Amino acid sequence: MELVIILAIGIVVGSIITRIVTKPLDFGTLRIDTSDPDGPFMFLELSKDVDVVASKKYIILKVNLKSYISQK
Repeated sequence: MELVIILAIGIVVGSIITRIVTKPLDFGTLRIDTSDPDGPFMFLELSKDVDVVASKKYIILKVNLKSYISQK
């Protein structure tokens, strides 16, 4: 039973540390609009300046998969 508690605490602490470390690498959102019949379109919404993003080797983007045009 103690091993399960230690494992749970380790998972929680590891998740918190991972969140703290990867937060500075979060540079924006990749929005995927699937409502157009021509196919899905992707839009890049940056939260920082383009020069800052271009100087990085790796970045992290949040993915937003949503239909923005209503289908009638």
